Amino acid sequence: MSTELSRRQFLAGATAFAFGSAVFGLPRRAFADDAQAGSAIVILHTNDVHCAVGEADETGAAPLGYSALASYVADRKGVFGSGNVTLVDAGDAVQGNVMGTLTQGQALVDIMNATGYDYVIPGNHEFDYGMAQFNHLVGSASATYLSCNFTDKRPEVPTLMFAPYAIRAYPLAGGGTAHVAFVGVTTPATLTASSSKSFWRSDDDHTCVYGFCEDDTGAALATAVQNAVDQARAAGADYVVLLAHLGQDGSPDIWRSDALAKRCRGIDVIIDGHSHQEYVQVKQDAEGKKVIITQTGTQFSSVGQVVINPDSGTISASTPAFEAMLLREARKSGDPAYVQEATFGRDAGVQATINEKVADVEAQTGTVIGASEVDLYAFEDDDYTWAVRAHETNLGDFVTDAYLYYATNAGVMADIAFVNGGGVRANLNRGNVTKGDLINVNPFNNQLCYTSVSGQDLLDALELSASSLPEPNGDFLQVSEGLEFVIRTDIDSPVLRSGSTFVGIDDAKERRVRRAKLHGKAIDPQAAYTLVCHSYYLVEGGGSYSMLCKNPVTLLGLDNDALMEYVQLNLQGVIGQQYAGAAGQGRIATQVGPDPTPKGEPEQPETQPPANDASDPKPLAPTGDNGALKAAPAVVAAAAAVGAAAFAAAHAETEDERA
Repeated sequence: MSTELSRRQFLAGATAFAFGSAVFGLPRRAFADDAQAGSAIVILHTNDVHCAVGEADETGAAPLGYSALASYVADRKGVFGSGNVTLVDAGDAVQGNVMGTLTQGQALVDIMNATGYDYVIPGNHEFDYGMAQFNHLVGSASATYLSCNFTDKRPEVPTLMFAPYAIRAYPLAGGGTAHVAFVGVTTPATLTASSSKSFWRSDDDHTCVYGFCEDDTGAALATAVQNAVDQARAAGADYVVLLAHLGQDGSPDIWRSDALAKRCRGIDVIIDGHSHQEYVQVKQDAEGKKVIITQTGTQFSSVGQVVINPDSGTISASTPAFEAMLLREARKSGDPAYVQEATFGRDAGVQATINEKVADVEAQTGTVIGASEVDLYAFEDDDYTWAVRAHETNLGDFVTDAYLYYATNAGVMADIAFVNGGGVRANLNRGNVTKGDLINVNPFNNQLCYTSVSGQDLLDALELSASSLPEPNGDFLQVSEGLEFVIRTDIDSPVLRSGSTFVGIDDAKERRVRRAKLHGKAIDPQAAYTLVCHSYYLVEGGGSYSMLCKNPVTLLGLDNDALMEYVQLNLQGVIGQQYAGAAGQGRIATQVGPDPTPKGEPEQPETQPPANDASDPKPLAPTGDNGALKAAPAVVAAAAAVGAAAFAAAHAETEDERA
């Protein structure tokens, strides 16, 4: 398949089927033939955009974004007819960088309105600004919000916050209409994967008054979805498309999209989100019938396309990496899936809206805070897959050190600072460092605070942090200077969960975390330590870290304020060579196999971080917001260490070349 297409080739080739087609029913037909028939229903979809609107980067290159999407929507309407094309989003659009932070998501809703979305669902991060702002964003959105499981539990009879589904009629070439129902569903892990405070009755009463059909088995979620599907079918839906923010890798097993598909019937397509993966799959439902599940990655890495053809009886789905060439983010011209911008163009009106929002942000955040002598990494060397969610990085070291010294500057003699990998959202490049750069690293405006925790609770928190390795997880902890420990990645995690709630440690299993020391001394389970982190963990128990919120907290400032003060005050304006190593300062090591028998020499554990499973045909960037994964076998962990060594070597070479 050609990787650079003319406009004619693009319009034809974008709808041609390639390997791994997710098609069932009658024999496959090219979408061009379907367009001539005039009955094809086209659903374009995005998920987990996380504020990646498509603004130009520092080199002037403009990646795929909303203006390119709007242009492509117009192309599809020209081919299939304006009444046969629908644009949907599967959640997590309004949070992720400084634009979302400064406008509390409003700028993103404005841009999505200009792009012309029809249906959207709330992801877990839509709630990060609090329920009042969430309701304001919903009220200002042109698209219709859907959810069959987001419930207000305050009334005597709990009520849904949104309509569970919407049915749209599409004209058929031979007359009549086909009806497609769009059903919305949001992961129950949202209660811990977003700001838990958003769902409380009040700060004084931490009773959760909203819910997402959460239980210990996944039955409540499946029942809510099945009820909505049955209602939609009874109302005349010929097809059912589930808009889902559920995910797969890194998501609790009972709430994964593929697990839900097996428990339900009557769903034709699941447009998925949350785990930041790209896939087109065919699974079987509860009756053995086929269901397509598709997801498009994150930050506009791609746009998905589902085509339903009532005439031929076919349903198909495509993303750039699976089935058909569609839209691929033009980050690197050497990327095999690179598509020239000229092939699809950009909508001028949407681009003008984006430019206006970007200019507003730059006016507020362009102040230079200092400079960095080194590149600090949130991503792996592909500039896409999350490194900070899988192993120590120099950026994780920098952020946690900033938290620790922020407390010290306030007169607090803190011992340790944590940050979750999911809270570190952007690389920090060498050169001038602006206010906006540091907000992009910590865009959530989390409230920092400190509290007293026992050594045992610290060890349990580290065990929870290590539980999903080698899979990336948004709740993987980066740690501040002085704390060192080893993670054994080849044995099952002893962490016990109920859904996404931490229950405890299985004492019958061996712990993964070992040799945890603070400033060279073993952590004492009976001792008290002062921990600095954000209120999401220390107050709300987010990410299942309930063991860290047993004691009262004292508030500090915001997380990104801590980064600014650390650069200006403690580092005197220069992030220096102490943070030069991409893989960090060796605070978190990994080990495969049992501890060696001491022979007078100190043990030298494997220090490289685990990498993604090489068997994944497209290992992207799963969020793992509340993972409940089993540990990989030793062979996977060993392969991961080899891959990680190559990653570290690649970054070391890059640093040498740039010096």
